[in-house]
Amino acid sequence: MITLREAEQSDCTTLYQWANDPVIRSCALKDAPITLQNHLNWFNKQLASLNSKIYIASIDDKPIGQVRFNQTDLNTYELDTHLSPCSRGYGYGRKMLKQALKLIEKNKNSTFIAIILIENIASIKLFEACNFKREKETTIENKKCFIYIRKEALDGEH
Repeated sequence: MITLREAEQSDCTTLYQWANDPVIRSCALKDAPITLQNHLNWFNKQLASLNSKIYIASIDDKPIGQVRFNQTDLNTYELDTHLSPCSRGYGYGRKMLKQALKLIEKNKNSTFIAIILIENIASIKLFEACNFKREKETTIENKKCFIYIRKEALDGEH
C-alpha cells in the first residue's frame, strides 16, 4: 500500500538523486543535470514556502516517488511528479497522484495544472487517467508541451 507524507530535510539527497536520473532529466523542461548546490537551495526554499508542498510516496517505508504542488493562485496548483527509477512500470504513479490530489484539494473549485513534454507518453497517460484534460499545446524552454488541467474532484473524493 502506498502512503504519503510531507517531505522533510532528510529527503533532500533522495530527491536530488531522482531529479538527476536520466529518464527524469529527459522529461524535464530544463534537461541539464542539476548541481547539488542548486538542488539544496531549491529544496530549502520549497520546504520553507507556504505555497509549496512536496509529498513523498512510500511502500513499506521505502520511498518510491514524489508529488509536488506549487500554489500559483488561490486554489490553483501547478504540479510535478515522478517515480524512483526502480518503481516505474508497476502502476504506482496513478495511486500516488490520486492520493496526493486528495490531500491538497481544498474544494471542488481547485484547479491543477501539469506541463508535460509531448513525447512523455507515460505522464500523459497518468494525468489523463486522473481526470486531467489536455488544454493546449505550447512551447516552453524551446520544447513542445501539453498543458493539462483538472478542475473537478475525482469520483468519490468528496
